[in-house]
This record gives sequence, C-alpha cells and structure tokens, in this order.
Amino acid sequence: MSVTLPLLFDEDTEAKLARLCEKDGHDVERVVDVSELGRGAKDAEIRRYANSTGRIVVTHDDDYVSETRTDGDRTLYAPDQRLSAFELYRILSAVCDAVSSTEELPPVVYLTEGWL
Repeated sequence: MSVTLPLLFDEDTEAKLARLCEKDGHDVERVVDVSELGRGAKDAEIRRYANSTGRIVVTHDDDYVSETRTDGDRTLYAPDQRLSAFELYRILSAVCDAVSSTEELPPVVYLTEGWL
C-alpha cells in the first residue's frame, strides 16, 4: 500500500499538483492558502510552519533545499521545472510506493524521472 503524506506546497508549485495529491489521499496545504504564510512567505517561515505541523515541503526552490536544515525537516524537491504537474505526481507516487512510512524518507528527496 502506498504511503500518504502531509504535504505543504510552496508557492512555486502548480496548484494542479496539489489537487492531484489531495485526490490521492495526501493531506495537502498550499503556502498561498495558509493564513500564517501566504504569498511571498520567507523560507524560514515556511520551514517553521512545516516543522510545527509535521508537513513535508514540496518545492522547486533550490535555495530552500540548500539552507540549513533542522532535525525533522523533510523536503520533496523538484529541480526540473519543465516537468508537468502530472509527471511530478507520478514521481511523487513512486516515492510513496517505495517507502513504508514518512520516517523512511531522507531529509531531501529529489523528485526526478529516475523514480519512474
């Protein structure tokens, strides 16, 4: 059975990807829809919110990934912005099929076509 994840989509990710993940049973929030964050939220604020709510950040932002991490931080990083929302959804699904729990995920998972 595939693992479902508590996800926080950065504002640089497509809303369509968030909707696909939500339909698949993931617990989804988008930075732009969270009252404490919203458009233009700083990476530190996003990290703090994600950690306090136990969410995994989904982002294209290489700066976010390269910043200092704290224990428990988890990020799904999509470095190739040319991938469609559906392709990223397929990759994220493959990641979920490969682990049996959130704890098995490394701090940063690269969402690349290598998962397919």
